[in-house]
Amino acid sequence: MEYITVGEVLKAQGIAGELKVKPLTASPERFKKLRVFYIDGRPLRITGLRLDRDYAYVKLQGIDDRNAAELMRGKFLQIDRVNAIELGDGEYFVADLIGCNVVSDDGNVLGVITDIFQNGGAVDVINAKGINGKEFRFPFLNRLVASVSVTEKKFVVKKRLLDEVCVYDD
Repeated sequence: MEYITVGEVLKAQGIAGELKVKPLTASPERFKKLRVFYIDGRPLRITGLRLDRDYAYVKLQGIDDRNAAELMRGKFLQIDRVNAIELGDGEYFVADLIGCNVVSDDGNVLGVITDIFQNGGAVDVINAKGINGKEFRFPFLNRLVASVSVTEKKFVVKKRLLDEVCVYDD
């Protein structure tokens, strides 16, 4: 089974086992249609859910007190990929981009995407490991990306623009 990460447990909320969750999705409202989250591959039925501002408060079957909820701190809520939302053009799941080769529009392989930072800002930041072993970061900007092929694991960037915005580790 393939999973998509949709939230991170921040802490226990109250004494009845409720979890405060940071949604890692553009559509937290989608949580209302789900019946199960997976934590560490274990299915847990959703018995309560409320959304408030930037957070979701989730009650899962079998997590019945604050101590059990605290053990979930830092864990990720996942869903089965078949329950994932349909993506529009130019939208990708982070999990699908991790491992893609970063290739310049002149055909040179620059490295491999290792992470994508979603800091709640205007733009996500892509972290990649270069072919020289050093990491580099650049913003995920439409004007910078020439093409993306998840099936080919290929993320093509415009070299001229990349040179203007990329940050390299020493």
